[in-house]
Amino acid sequence: MMRISTLAAAALLLTATLPACGKTQGTPSTARVSVNADSIIARADAGRSKGPEGAQVTIVEISDFQCPYCREFAVNTYPRVDSAYVRTGKARIVYMNLPLSMHANAFPAAEAALCAGAQGKFWPMHDRLFATQREWSAETDAVQRFERMAQALQLDMAAYRDCTVSDRTAPLIINDAMQAAEAGIRGTPAFILVSRAGQRPMSGAVTFEQFSAEMEALLSGQAATPAQPQGAAPRQP
Repeated sequence: MMRISTLAAAALLLTATLPACGKTQGTPSTARVSVNADSIIARADAGRSKGPEGAQVTIVEISDFQCPYCREFAVNTYPRVDSAYVRTGKARIVYMNLPLSMHANAFPAAEAALCAGAQGKFWPMHDRLFATQREWSAETDAVQRFERMAQALQLDMAAYRDCTVSDRTAPLIINDAMQAAEAGIRGTPAFILVSRAGQRPMSGAVTFEQFSAEMEALLSGQAATPAQPQGAAPRQP
């Protein structure tokens, strides 16, 4: 599990975001783009959740697209969680971003996913980013690779480029980091499983068997037991 100082989480994002993002993300299309920033943020926010809002359990995932442990969970565990709990209506999953300062491409990757989410394609972009993490992590500037992923998903590229170059979704990412810090999240990946029975925090690249044990306990109505990380769950988007 990648570690990060709790109190520094939001500060790292606030100090790193503006100079690191947007300026190196290529030239926007010359096509005219009608921009409604509030609408983009609302659609991006809605796009990163999956499953029924009334599900018995809400899975809050705090992750970094460039974190190798997050990739391990995304590739090996998430598909089984999605199949067993999200697609069956038992759970809703909400993805929250905590791009660590050691990962130069993590913030642009988060923007790429959220901007795809503004067009209803967050989860397909999520899957592509994690599947190819080892290739783009080593690149000095991975933005062009992210654009090719967006093209493969048949996004409106003028709208996508405006969203990424202008950092339209940066407020969501910063807010995620601040909520993670407030909740005591100290690294990625981290999970908080929330139900009427309580909360069950988990951390690290947990296996499906570990995840399933916690899910089944909550689905059966068992009360949550104290666990790390401490703190309340981040507010759900």
